[in-house]
Amino acid sequence: MTKILIADDQHDLLDMLCDELAEAGFKVKTVDNGADAVVLAAEESFDLFLLDMYMPGLNGLQAIKVLRKLAPDAPIIGLTGYLGRGYMAEAAALGVTCLSKPVTLAELLDEIYDVLAVKSAGFSKK
Repeated sequence: MTKILIADDQHDLLDMLCDELAEAGFKVKTVDNGADAVVLAAEESFDLFLLDMYMPGLNGLQAIKVLRKLAPDAPIIGLTGYLGRGYMAEAAALGVTCLSKPVTLAELLDEIYDVLAVKSAGFSKK
């Protein structure tokens, strides 16, 4: 079963994503900040990370840099509601697709299946 770690400081969105992705057949763990995502990734292995780009403390971009060292083969998908702040471009520079909030479940699942297919094919999505 594919294991996903979601980090987002919006608790209602975090709960909804956890429920929907679990129902779609994924094993899901959640945290509400980037620092906890890094700590959990150091303790457990994950197949995919789903990160909010704008969180207090360690934001998504900072977390990506650490997660790339801890789990270099695990794909990362970013989420942001702050389109004008350059998060999408910065995430893309790190090889991460960043989706804009609000994201539909269908759009998110499409991206998850896409990055997991790329990972299983054995090449990097950049």
